[in-house]
Amino acid sequence: MQKKLIALALASAFAAPAFAATSNVDIYGNLHMSVDVLDNGTDSGTNVSSNASALGVKGAEDLGGGLNAIWQVETTLGGERRGASFTTARDTFVGLKGGFGTVRLGYFDTPTKTLGRKLDLFVNRIGDTRNLLRSDAASGALLSGNNSWEERFDNGIRYDTPSFSGFSASAHYSTNFDNAGTTTNNNTDAYSLGANYENGPLFAGATYQRNNLTTGTGDESNWRLGAGYNMGDLKMVALYSKSKDQRGVSGADRNVWGLGAGYKLGNGEIKGQFYKAGKEDTLADSGAKMYVVGYDYSLSKRTLAYIAYAKTKNDANAQFSVMGGGGHGDDLAIAAGKDPDAFSIGMIHKF
Repeated sequence: MQKKLIALALASAFAAPAFAATSNVDIYGNLHMSVDVLDNGTDSGTNVSSNASALGVKGAEDLGGGLNAIWQVETTLGGERRGASFTTARDTFVGLKGGFGTVRLGYFDTPTKTLGRKLDLFVNRIGDTRNLLRSDAASGALLSGNNSWEERFDNGIRYDTPSFSGFSASAHYSTNFDNAGTTTNNNTDAYSLGANYENGPLFAGATYQRNNLTTGTGDESNWRLGAGYNMGDLKMVALYSKSKDQRGVSGADRNVWGLGAGYKLGNGEIKGQFYKAGKEDTLADSGAKMYVVGYDYSLSKRTLAYIAYAKTKNDANAQFSVMGGGGHGDDLAIAAGKDPDAFSIGMIHKF
């Protein structure tokens, strides 16, 4: 109720006709901060980090006949230092939703990324599975030009079916996923497809993504299978990922798999996960293993405190991280063959 009153107040203050005409407007977000001791195998330091903290405004308008117009604008908040907020777009779209499903246009997560996030027990923290799943680099190094498999599509069009007795599917297309504004030939387009089954304690999903490139084989691809199961207070998850011809290099293939489990104890939860990246076939000794354990404690329905420890063991030519794979804010560069680790105490408040 408070959020709706705030949204209405903002609409009045700025005299925004679009807000006034919309039947439902919500302000939402989260502040996720942590104190981390980070070690890249050579240097170490203590840092305060903002981890995918975000602020968003979303709404829906009833168009009649079971059809709704939907929209969302979301941006990053950097709560740990000045000048870091409102600098990076997050899921932002406009679309239609009805009995046929949902169609959206904009910049938002792919089915490939959605599956990985759903089965990660340490999202936006140290030990996030994107440390091993995200990069298509032979060494696994996290570089903006090599982050292919856990991204939002630029210039995206997505359709999600309704649920049919627990079954659903998604198709997401990008006219050009390389952040270019205008294209004349669509030779850097991409698509991501997903199929899920969710019923009671069981979840299972599969995805396939293909990125068209202008070099080498002309494309790279990734497919995934994942599942989760809740058994009372015990939660178990698993994911398998296979990437092929990464960067457009023939035979540049890599497998990544992982397991995780959490057990609730009153307001708390003990959890851990293990992930293994095999070597890329073009580079010897380029695999890694990542271990993470932690404890969460719910202070309320919207506020959570946690503690975690994570470590990645790299092969001689690998550069996988343990603290910078995704939403975790602060990171250290990883040299080949080094074994980074991190200790973190954090708090998350959702509003």
